[in-house]
Amino acid sequence: MYIGWRVVAGAFFGMVLANGMFTYAFTVLVDPIREEFNASLEQVMYGLTLGTLFGLIMGPIVGALIDRFSVRILMTLGCLFTALGLFAISNSQSIASFSWLLGVTMSLSLATMSSMPGSAVVSRWFSSNRGRALGIASIGSSFGGVLVPALLTFWISLYGWRDALQMMGLVTALLVMPVIWFTVRNRPSDLGLTVDEQSGPQKDESAFQQTGSGMLEILRTPAFWIIGLSMGLVFAAFSSMLANLAPYAAGLGVGDNQISTMISVLALGGVLGKFAFGLAADRVNLKKGLWLAHLLLCIAFLILLTEPVYPLMLLAAVFFGLSTGGLLPVWNAMMARVFGVASFGRAMGAMGPVITLSILPAYALVGRLFDMTGSYSLGLMVFCGVIVVAALLLVPLKYQDTLRN
Repeated sequence: MYIGWRVVAGAFFGMVLANGMFTYAFTVLVDPIREEFNASLEQVMYGLTLGTLFGLIMGPIVGALIDRFSVRILMTLGCLFTALGLFAISNSQSIASFSWLLGVTMSLSLATMSSMPGSAVVSRWFSSNRGRALGIASIGSSFGGVLVPALLTFWISLYGWRDALQMMGLVTALLVMPVIWFTVRNRPSDLGLTVDEQSGPQKDESAFQQTGSGMLEILRTPAFWIIGLSMGLVFAAFSSMLANLAPYAAGLGVGDNQISTMISVLALGGVLGKFAFGLAADRVNLKKGLWLAHLLLCIAFLILLTEPVYPLMLLAAVFFGLSTGGLLPVWNAMMARVFGVASFGRAMGAMGPVITLSILPAYALVGRLFDMTGSYSLGLMVFCGVIVVAALLLVPLKYQDTLRN
């Protein structure tokens, strides 16, 4: 078996933990934290806001490190930091300490274990099958969205949220960290191999992509700002609403087990979306792929806007998952095509602050709108408009289209 697929497995496990914990599972902690510290929804959301803010610093730093040092070591250290951070969060004595510790741990974990390092190292090992490999690796975040919230919900019901986080820290240190260490390898050339086990130059790797480009050249590229602003708005919409999905459903009388099932359905939709969009990324126009993901997310929000019965909530979760699942492989394939694999880490790292500044106010905004109106309806309407703006931003984007096999 081509060793690149082992690298895909390592990236997969990193996304299982990082995205499963800080993208999907946080929503099951919202109500226990509000009760523990007698906090408002807006105050609980500040932890995610701080994590996003710290990402402004971590993203560019880790992005530059990815292009210069071993991704294997970075991801392994990320596992260690995450495990220690989860133990620290579990010992929080106030909503302020919870928010600060969550913010630091979230930013470190997502920067060193999630899409940026995982997609960067996978892109180095694949050329003709890059979209497929990226799609399979990114399924890890959706699989984590099924596994991690279910585990946390179960552990919280038995032991409380503090012990549940400590148990997740043990899983990180004793299971995920060894898997990443033994599967991830930095580049094919380090082992005397070639990309996709092919000899000679790869068909879609130009000289620009092989040698890379400097940070200033990346920042001067119009596509950088178009993609960054568009993705930032979409991430702001889906991240903030995903974090509030459990309290939204609970407010409509949905029980804890049903909420856990809904999150699992959303994550399974993400698996299907990543696999389907990942395959399509090798064959179709990437911009159209992003537009389809935007449309699916809007449909999900419009269904939720009606405050539907539970079966329709599950349908909304399917569309939600298909959309968020499709975004990652298409976005990563687009970044590799526009900037090349040699500059992938720098480009993604530099784009981090653009996306972060877009996301930063979203968590507190949805909390404030809910505290003002007692409903998520206004927030859903606002973010539907945000998604439309994100889609329109992509209209002038120009780049060489994906080569067909």
